[in-house]
Amino acid sequence: MSRSTGLVLLADQALHDTGDHPENSRRIPTVLDRLQRSDDWKRFQLVEPRAADIEDIRRAHSAAHVDLVRSAAEAAPTWIDGDTPVSSASYDVAMKAAGAALSAVDAVVDSGETSPDSLFAMIRPPGHHATPERPMGFCLFNNAAVAARYAVERHGLQRVAVLDWDVHHGNGTQDILWSDPSALFVSLHQWPLYPGTGWLEETGAGDGEGFTVNLPMPPSSGDREHLQAMTDVVEPILAAYDPQLLIVSAGQDGHAADQLANQMITAAGFNTLAERAAAFAADRGIGLVALHEGGYNLNTLPQLDHAILAGLGDFATDLSDPYSEVRAADVGWPERLEEIKRVQRSYWPL
Repeated sequence: MSRSTGLVLLADQALHDTGDHPENSRRIPTVLDRLQRSDDWKRFQLVEPRAADIEDIRRAHSAAHVDLVRSAAEAAPTWIDGDTPVSSASYDVAMKAAGAALSAVDAVVDSGETSPDSLFAMIRPPGHHATPERPMGFCLFNNAAVAARYAVERHGLQRVAVLDWDVHHGNGTQDILWSDPSALFVSLHQWPLYPGTGWLEETGAGDGEGFTVNLPMPPSSGDREHLQAMTDVVEPILAAYDPQLLIVSAGQDGHAADQLANQMITAAGFNTLAERAAAFAADRGIGLVALHEGGYNLNTLPQLDHAILAGLGDFATDLSDPYSEVRAADVGWPERLEEIKRVQRSYWPL
Protein backbone atom coordinates (compact mmCIF):
# COMPACT_ATOMS: atom_id res chain seq x y z
CA MET A 1 0.00 0.00 0.00
CA SER A 2 1.28 3.48 -0.83
CA ARG A 3 2.55 5.65 1.94
CA SER A 4 0.29 8.62 2.63
CA THR A 5 1.70 12.04 1.89
CA GLY A 6 0.47 15.55 1.39
CA LEU A 7 1.19 19.25 1.17
CA VAL A 8 1.23 22.25 3.44
CA LEU A 9 0.36 25.21 1.23
CA LEU A 10 1.28 28.80 2.03
CA ALA A 11 -1.30 30.95 0.28
CA ASP A 12 0.49 34.23 0.98
CA GLN A 13 3.94 33.26 -0.31
CA ALA A 14 3.77 35.71 -3.24
CA LEU A 15 3.58 38.64 -0.81
CA HIS A 16 7.27 38.00 -0.11
CA ASP A 17 7.96 39.90 -3.31
CA THR A 18 11.56 39.58 -4.48
CA GLY A 19 11.01 40.68 -8.07
CA ASP A 20 13.27 38.93 -10.58
CA HIS A 21 15.52 37.44 -7.91
CA PRO A 22 16.26 33.70 -8.43
CA GLU A 23 14.23 33.01 -5.27
CA ASN A 24 11.01 34.58 -6.52
CA SER A 25 7.26 34.28 -6.13
CA ARG A 26 6.84 32.25 -9.34
CA ARG A 27 8.66 29.20 -7.97
CA ILE A 28 5.89 27.58 -5.91
CA PRO A 29 2.96 28.36 -8.28
CA THR A 30 4.74 26.60 -11.15
CA VAL A 31 4.99 23.49 -8.98
CA LEU A 32 1.37 23.65 -7.85
CA ASP A 33 0.15 24.16 -11.40
CA ARG A 34 1.75 20.87 -12.44
CA LEU A 35 0.49 19.01 -9.39
CA GLN A 36 -3.08 20.30 -9.67
CA ARG A 37 -3.27 19.31 -13.34
CA SER A 38 -2.05 15.80 -12.60
CA ASP A 39 -4.10 12.76 -11.62
CA ASP A 40 -1.97 12.60 -8.47
CA TRP A 41 -3.50 15.71 -6.93
CA LYS A 42 -6.23 13.64 -5.29
CA ARG A 43 -3.58 11.61 -3.46
CA PHE A 44 -2.40 14.53 -1.37
CA GLN A 45 -3.68 15.43 2.07
CA LEU A 46 -3.75 19.22 2.28
CA VAL A 47 -2.85 20.89 5.58
CA GLU A 48 -3.50 24.55 6.36
CA PRO A 49 -0.59 26.30 8.07
CA ARG A 50 -0.62 28.58 11.05
CA ALA A 51 1.77 31.43 11.70
CA ALA A 52 4.64 30.78 14.05
CA ASP A 53 4.75 32.62 17.36
CA ILE A 54 7.71 34.69 18.48
CA GLU A 55 8.38 31.95 21.05
CA ASP A 56 8.68 29.41 18.24
CA ILE A 57 11.20 31.55 16.34
CA ARG A 58 13.20 32.40 19.46
CA ARG A 59 14.02 28.71 20.00
CA ALA A 60 16.36 29.09 17.03
CA HIS A 61 17.04 32.83 16.68
CA SER A 62 17.99 35.76 18.88
CA ALA A 63 15.64 38.65 19.63
CA ALA A 64 17.95 40.88 17.57
CA HIS A 65 17.52 38.56 14.56
CA VAL A 66 13.73 38.76 14.80
CA ASP A 67 13.87 42.55 15.19
CA LEU A 68 16.14 42.83 12.14
CA VAL A 69 13.70 40.96 9.90
CA ARG A 70 10.76 42.97 11.22
CA SER A 71 12.49 46.32 10.83
CA ALA A 72 13.72 45.42 7.34
CA ALA A 73 10.14 44.71 6.28
CA GLU A 74 9.01 48.01 7.77
CA ALA A 75 11.70 49.78 5.69
CA ALA A 76 11.01 47.76 2.53
CA PRO A 77 11.77 47.45 -0.25
CA THR A 78 15.32 46.82 0.92
CA TRP A 79 18.04 44.18 1.11
CA ILE A 80 19.31 42.58 4.32
CA ASP A 81 22.48 41.59 2.49
CA GLY A 82 23.59 41.35 -1.13
CA ASP A 83 21.60 38.14 -1.62
CA THR A 84 18.48 38.66 0.49
CA PRO A 85 15.76 41.13 -0.58
CA VAL A 86 12.83 42.01 1.66
CA SER A 87 9.39 43.41 0.83
CA SER A 88 6.85 44.95 3.17
CA ALA A 89 5.11 41.61 3.83
CA SER A 90 8.28 39.53 4.14
CA TYR A 91 8.27 39.36 7.95
CA ASP A 92 4.67 38.11 8.05
CA VAL A 93 5.25 35.60 5.24
CA ALA A 94 8.40 34.30 6.91
CA MET A 95 6.48 33.80 10.17
CA LYS A 96 3.84 31.87 8.22
CA ALA A 97 6.48 29.81 6.42
CA ALA A 98 7.98 28.77 9.75
CA GLY A 99 4.48 28.13 11.05
CA ALA A 100 3.79 25.87 8.07
CA ALA A 101 6.77 23.78 9.12
CA LEU A 102 5.33 23.53 12.63
CA SER A 103 1.90 22.59 11.27
CA ALA A 104 3.57 19.81 9.31
CA VAL A 105 5.32 18.57 12.46
CA ASP A 106 2.03 18.56 14.37
CA ALA A 107 0.33 16.56 11.62
CA VAL A 108 2.93 13.82 11.19
CA VAL A 109 3.75 13.42 14.89
CA ASP A 110 0.05 12.92 15.65
CA SER A 111 -0.58 9.18 15.72
CA GLY A 112 -4.21 9.37 14.57
CA GLU A 113 -5.54 7.12 11.82
CA THR A 114 -5.85 10.04 9.38
CA SER A 115 -2.36 11.40 10.04
CA PRO A 116 -0.18 11.42 6.92
CA ASP A 117 3.11 9.55 6.89
CA SER A 118 4.82 12.61 5.42
CA LEU A 119 4.13 16.18 4.39
CA PHE A 120 5.93 18.45 1.94
CA ALA A 121 5.65 22.10 3.02
CA MET A 122 5.66 24.27 -0.13
CA ILE A 123 7.07 27.35 1.55
CA ARG A 124 9.20 30.36 0.87
CA PRO A 125 11.30 32.17 1.87
CA PRO A 126 13.62 29.22 2.37
CA GLY A 127 15.44 28.92 5.67
CA HIS A 128 18.56 26.82 5.98
CA HIS A 129 21.12 29.65 5.65
CA ALA A 130 19.58 31.76 8.44
CA THR A 131 21.89 31.59 11.48
CA PRO A 132 20.97 32.30 15.11
CA GLU A 133 21.82 35.98 14.61
CA ARG A 134 21.70 36.66 10.88
CA PRO A 135 19.30 36.27 7.93
CA MET A 136 21.30 35.49 4.77
CA GLY A 137 21.38 33.61 1.50
CA PHE A 138 17.72 34.26 0.54
CA CYS A 139 16.67 33.02 4.04
CA LEU A 140 14.95 34.95 6.85
CA PHE A 141 14.06 32.37 9.54
CA ASN A 142 15.49 28.86 9.69
CA ASN A 143 12.39 26.76 9.14
CA ALA A 144 14.12 23.40 9.69
CA ALA A 145 15.81 24.38 12.95
CA VAL A 146 12.65 26.08 14.24
CA ALA A 147 10.73 22.88 13.48
CA ALA A 148 13.34 20.63 15.12
CA ARG A 149 13.40 22.67 18.31
CA TYR A 150 9.59 22.80 18.35
CA ALA A 151 9.35 19.02 18.03
CA VAL A 152 11.61 18.63 21.07
CA GLU A 153 10.07 21.36 23.21
CA ARG A 154 6.39 20.98 22.38
CA HIS A 155 6.09 17.31 21.44
CA GLY A 156 8.63 15.98 23.92
CA LEU A 157 10.77 14.21 21.35
CA GLN A 158 14.32 13.41 22.37
CA ARG A 159 15.91 12.87 18.96
CA VAL A 160 15.10 14.70 15.72
CA ALA A 161 17.13 14.26 12.54
CA VAL A 162 17.48 16.96 9.87
CA LEU A 163 18.60 15.68 6.46
CA ASP A 164 19.58 18.52 4.12
CA TRP A 165 20.13 17.70 0.43
CA ASP A 166 20.05 21.30 -0.86
CA VAL A 167 23.11 21.87 -3.05
CA HIS A 168 24.27 24.68 -0.74
CA HIS A 169 25.42 23.86 2.76
CA GLY A 170 22.83 24.61 5.45
CA ASN A 171 25.21 26.71 7.51
CA GLY A 172 22.41 28.26 9.54
CA THR A 173 20.91 24.93 10.55
CA GLN A 174 24.40 23.71 11.45
CA ASP A 175 25.11 26.78 13.59
CA ILE A 176 21.81 26.59 15.45
CA LEU A 177 22.11 22.86 16.21
CA TRP A 178 25.92 22.80 16.62
CA SER A 179 25.96 21.87 20.32
CA ASP A 180 22.58 20.13 20.50
CA PRO A 181 22.51 16.32 20.73
CA SER A 182 18.71 16.30 20.49
CA ALA A 183 19.07 17.16 16.79
CA LEU A 184 21.23 15.31 14.27
CA PHE A 185 22.14 17.45 11.27
CA VAL A 186 23.21 15.62 8.08
CA SER A 187 24.05 17.63 4.97
CA LEU A 188 24.89 16.58 1.41
CA HIS A 189 26.05 19.66 -0.49
CA GLN A 190 28.41 20.76 -3.24
CA TRP A 191 31.79 21.83 -1.97
CA PRO A 192 33.29 24.28 -2.64
CA LEU A 193 30.25 26.52 -3.11
CA TYR A 194 28.35 29.25 -1.26
CA PRO A 195 28.40 29.80 1.71
CA GLY A 196 31.84 28.17 2.03
CA THR A 197 31.03 26.06 5.10
CA GLY A 198 30.30 22.37 5.53
CA TRP A 199 33.67 20.72 5.32
CA LEU A 200 33.69 17.10 6.47
CA GLU A 201 35.57 17.86 9.69
CA GLU A 202 32.84 20.21 10.96
CA THR A 203 31.19 17.77 13.38
CA GLY A 204 29.67 19.82 16.20
CA ALA A 205 30.93 20.82 19.62
CA GLY A 206 30.31 20.17 23.31
CA ASP A 207 27.37 17.86 23.91
CA GLY A 208 26.65 18.08 20.18
CA GLU A 209 30.02 16.81 18.99
CA GLY A 210 29.44 14.11 16.39
CA PHE A 211 25.85 15.15 15.74
CA THR A 212 26.78 17.32 12.74
CA VAL A 213 27.53 15.17 9.70
CA ASN A 214 28.81 16.92 6.58
CA LEU A 215 29.16 15.21 3.22
CA PRO A 216 30.84 17.78 0.94
CA MET A 217 30.15 16.43 -2.53
CA PRO A 218 32.59 17.24 -5.35
CA PRO A 219 31.26 19.36 -8.23
CA SER A 220 29.53 17.28 -10.94
CA SER A 221 28.35 14.67 -8.42
CA GLY A 222 25.12 13.08 -9.61
CA ASP A 223 22.67 10.34 -8.72
CA ARG A 224 25.34 7.68 -8.32
CA GLU A 225 27.41 9.68 -5.83
CA HIS A 226 24.48 10.95 -3.78
CA LEU A 227 22.84 7.54 -3.50
CA GLN A 228 26.12 5.91 -2.54
CA ALA A 229 26.50 8.58 0.14
CA MET A 230 23.05 7.63 1.42
CA THR A 231 23.91 3.92 1.47
CA ASP A 232 27.39 4.14 2.95
CA VAL A 233 27.08 7.06 5.36
CA VAL A 234 23.69 8.72 5.80
CA GLU A 235 21.43 5.74 6.37
CA PRO A 236 23.79 3.92 8.78
CA ILE A 237 24.15 7.10 10.85
CA LEU A 238 20.40 7.75 10.84
CA ALA A 239 19.80 4.16 11.92
CA ALA A 240 22.31 4.46 14.77
CA TYR A 241 20.84 7.77 15.91
CA ASP A 242 17.29 6.33 15.80
CA PRO A 243 15.36 9.60 15.39
CA GLN A 244 11.74 10.06 16.40
CA LEU A 245 11.11 12.51 13.54
CA LEU A 246 12.86 13.11 10.22
CA ILE A 247 12.94 16.63 8.77
CA VAL A 248 14.22 17.04 5.21
CA SER A 249 15.54 20.36 3.95
CA ALA A 250 14.54 19.64 0.37
CA GLY A 251 16.39 21.87 -2.05
CA GLN A 252 16.31 20.83 -5.69
CA ASP A 253 19.13 23.12 -6.82
CA GLY A 254 21.42 20.12 -7.19
CA HIS A 255 19.64 19.26 -10.44
CA ALA A 256 21.78 19.25 -13.55
CA ALA A 257 19.88 22.21 -15.09
CA ASP A 258 19.87 24.47 -12.04
CA GLN A 259 21.68 27.72 -12.67
CA LEU A 260 23.18 28.25 -9.20
CA ALA A 261 25.37 25.16 -8.85
CA ASN A 262 27.23 22.44 -10.71
CA GLN A 263 25.74 19.13 -9.62
CA MET A 264 24.20 16.44 -11.82
CA ILE A 265 21.25 14.99 -9.85
CA THR A 266 18.31 14.01 -12.07
CA ALA A 267 14.57 13.72 -11.49
CA ALA A 268 15.07 10.01 -10.83
CA GLY A 269 17.77 10.84 -8.32
CA PHE A 270 15.53 13.16 -6.33
CA ASN A 271 12.75 10.58 -6.48
CA THR A 272 15.06 7.96 -5.01
CA LEU A 273 16.40 10.28 -2.32
CA ALA A 274 12.83 10.97 -1.20
CA GLU A 275 11.84 7.30 -1.44
CA ARG A 276 14.80 6.26 0.68
CA ALA A 277 14.07 8.90 3.31
CA ALA A 278 10.38 7.96 3.41
CA ALA A 279 11.15 4.24 3.60
CA PHE A 280 13.52 4.88 6.51
CA ALA A 281 10.81 6.82 8.35
CA ALA A 282 8.13 4.22 7.58
CA ASP A 283 10.31 1.34 8.74
CA ARG A 284 10.66 3.05 12.12
CA GLY A 285 7.11 4.30 12.39
CA ILE A 286 8.11 7.97 12.54
CA GLY A 287 6.84 10.99 10.65
CA LEU A 288 8.67 12.85 7.90
CA VAL A 289 8.44 16.56 7.15
CA ALA A 290 10.00 17.93 3.96
CA LEU A 291 10.56 21.68 3.74
CA HIS A 292 11.10 23.43 0.43
CA GLU A 293 14.49 25.12 0.20
CA GLY A 294 16.31 25.82 -3.11
CA GLY A 295 15.58 24.99 -6.73
CA TYR A 296 15.58 27.89 -9.16
CA ASN A 297 14.99 26.62 -12.68
CA LEU A 298 11.28 27.19 -13.26
CA ASN A 299 11.28 24.77 -16.18
CA THR A 300 12.52 21.79 -14.16
CA LEU A 301 11.45 22.48 -10.57
CA PRO A 302 7.82 21.33 -11.03
CA GLN A 303 8.91 17.89 -12.23
CA LEU A 304 11.50 17.59 -9.46
CA ASP A 305 9.02 18.39 -6.70
CA HIS A 306 6.52 15.99 -8.27
CA ALA A 307 9.24 13.33 -8.28
CA ILE A 308 9.91 13.96 -4.60
CA LEU A 309 6.24 13.63 -3.71
CA ALA A 310 6.11 10.38 -5.68
CA GLY A 311 9.05 9.12 -3.66
CA LEU A 312 7.42 10.15 -0.40
CA GLY A 313 4.07 8.60 -1.36
CA ASP A 314 5.47 5.54 -3.16
CA PHE A 315 3.66 6.11 -6.45
CA ALA A 316 4.87 6.32 -10.04
CA THR A 317 5.40 9.53 -11.99
CA ASP A 318 7.27 10.63 -15.10
CA LEU A 319 10.99 10.66 -14.32
CA SER A 320 12.25 11.17 -17.87
CA ASP A 321 15.06 13.70 -17.80
CA PRO A 322 17.24 14.86 -20.70
CA TYR A 323 20.15 15.16 -18.27
CA SER A 324 20.06 11.50 -17.24
CA GLU A 325 22.86 10.52 -19.59
CA VAL A 326 25.11 13.51 -18.87
CA ARG A 327 28.04 12.48 -16.71
CA ALA A 328 31.40 13.86 -15.73
CA ALA A 329 34.27 11.44 -16.31
CA ASP A 330 35.75 11.63 -12.81
CA VAL A 331 34.58 13.85 -9.96
CA GLY A 332 36.97 12.55 -7.29
CA TRP A 333 34.15 10.97 -5.36
CA PRO A 334 35.73 7.67 -4.20
CA GLU A 335 38.51 9.54 -2.43
CA ARG A 336 36.10 12.04 -0.87
CA LEU A 337 33.84 9.25 0.36
CA GLU A 338 36.75 7.59 2.13
CA GLU A 339 37.64 10.91 3.78
CA ILE A 340 34.07 11.31 5.01
CA LYS A 341 34.01 7.78 6.41
CA ARG A 342 37.34 8.31 8.15
CA VAL A 343 35.97 11.30 10.05
CA GLN A 344 32.58 9.80 10.83
CA ARG A 345 33.97 6.50 12.13
CA SER A 346 35.06 8.45 15.22
CA TYR A 347 31.38 8.85 16.07
CA TRP A 348 29.30 6.29 14.20
CA PRO A 349 29.51 2.58 13.28
CA LEU A 350 30.31 2.71 9.57
